[in-house]
Amino acid sequence: MNKKILNGLALASILMTTSAVYAANTVLYNPNSPNLTIENTISEVDGAIGGFVDSNGNVNGDPTNPDNVSILYPIAGTVYATVTDGTTGETLGSFKEAGNITATALFDVSFFGLIGDWSLLPETMPWTMMDDFRLTVNGSTFRFEEKLTGRAFPRVGPVEDPTVTGTMALRMAGCAGVREISGSGAYANKVGTLCLNGTFTFDEAFNGKGVSNCTIAVHDPIQ
Repeated sequence: MNKKILNGLALASILMTTSAVYAANTVLYNPNSPNLTIENTISEVDGAIGGFVDSNGNVNGDPTNPDNVSILYPIAGTVYATVTDGTTGETLGSFKEAGNITATALFDVSFFGLIGDWSLLPETMPWTMMDDFRLTVNGSTFRFEEKLTGRAFPRVGPVEDPTVTGTMALRMAGCAGVREISGSGAYANKVGTLCLNGTFTFDEAFNGKGVSNCTIAVHDPIQ
């Protein structure tokens, strides 16, 4: 049995023991409306530059075009169910794959400044996603009901030392309204909000890996 499996079994044993002790000595408290379903996930995606958008909304493949305002950045990856510590709320990781995600991010061209001196960057940098966003979790598929409002935070510094890793790990966050469109799965036809809080790591060629700690809060729409 390899070390990874042993570590997983050990963590599972600790979680079950801790949960049992905690449950025996406390009363579960949840002030949320019973009509609200909350799903916490970790998404892991890969991405690369797919083109550019100029100030007139035209898509092009020319990185030197001075009129470019956004970077087209297709991403795709896997969504995992989240395991948290019941006593602290801290995310511990995941045991189970819950779904997948595909989307095209739109990064402001200021993101290219990450390759240089971060102290010269603005406090926040805007980003969003296009309408092709699809998140499937527990058999249900969500699209955005409204535009995602996202920001990156270079002034808090990279998450990892770039002189050691050779990459630039940037803190990012964003929120949007969502709607379930497949009519199937655990959250069929529900509506609500999605908020992510994560990190996107770019290499010198601007290939990237993203990890988003994502909360989806949904309810059945009132007809």
